[in-house]
Amino acid sequence: MKKSPLPLQNLGAKDKRRKCGRDALVKLLRWNFGHPDFRGNQLEAIEAILSGRDCFCLMPTGGGKSMCYQIPALAKTGIVLVISPLIALMENQVMALKEKGIAAEFLSSTQTSQLRNKIHEDLDRGQPSIRLLYVTPELIATSGFMSKLKKIHGRGLLNLIAVDEAHCISSWGHDFRPSYRKLSSLRNQLQDVPILALTATAVPKVQKDVIDSLNLQNPLVLKSSFNRPNIYYEVRYKDLMDDAYADLCDVLKSAGDVCAIVYCLERTTCDDLSTHLSKNGISCAAYHAGLNNKLRSSVLDDWICSKIQVVVATVAFGYD
Repeated sequence: MKKSPLPLQNLGAKDKRRKCGRDALVKLLRWNFGHPDFRGNQLEAIEAILSGRDCFCLMPTGGGKSMCYQIPALAKTGIVLVISPLIALMENQVMALKEKGIAAEFLSSTQTSQLRNKIHEDLDRGQPSIRLLYVTPELIATSGFMSKLKKIHGRGLLNLIAVDEAHCISSWGHDFRPSYRKLSSLRNQLQDVPILALTATAVPKVQKDVIDSLNLQNPLVLKSSFNRPNIYYEVRYKDLMDDAYADLCDVLKSAGDVCAIVYCLERTTCDDLSTHLSKNGISCAAYHAGLNNKLRSSVLDDWICSKIQVVVATVAFGYD
């Protein structure tokens, strides 16, 4: 049986900046997600956001960035807008939230017009049921959707804008996307809505560019350690191997029936390596931006459901 979300409190427009107590936030975390306590800088980020302050979070992949906006979405009546570059990952997060009984939706060109209309109808209600709305940066750039956001904001229902993979906004970053640059208009259009920028990869130059580009006002800057004591690291020198592909096959086969990601720097390498592994009896598929949305979604779903063992992906692929 699905658990119903446990609302912390319904704050009106006059007290939207009121702080929420730690105990109540932990209670939300335990009830909805089953975690005993917050990790790293999660609580600091959440408390800053709920007080109305902008925040920049640098956390490693798997560090729990999503909690920093999912808990605030449950702590107040209203909507948290999440901007994400990958439709497949948006879809996956929304599916996981719905399984927990949390009202979440995403908007993309992959959906039927009937489903999109249903979501828009909910957003137009006096009290929308949606708590988290995931969208692409391309949708934010459209005048029609920005008009929709202004109306939601005008009704006092837009509580937070979370920009995931925020390094994409920087031309100094490894994964620059022009559509992210247009997010700079968010501060001017929606002035008093706190903005949360999240990334797992940003050198100091990129960090400054993200903060400046999003026009974050006196943001709380949080940087987590990238040391992951639960992960075993081993360096294997390719120059000392006769066949690096064969060595990788042996490593994957010796690990047994485990879920794995192999990262590559180029799309063509992903395709070549995926083909090689498949020929050697390893269930795998490539995942990168060169594939169409339908195929990427299919690969991601198959990997999550253990229909395939290995995803060979570019470094833009991250999964919580």
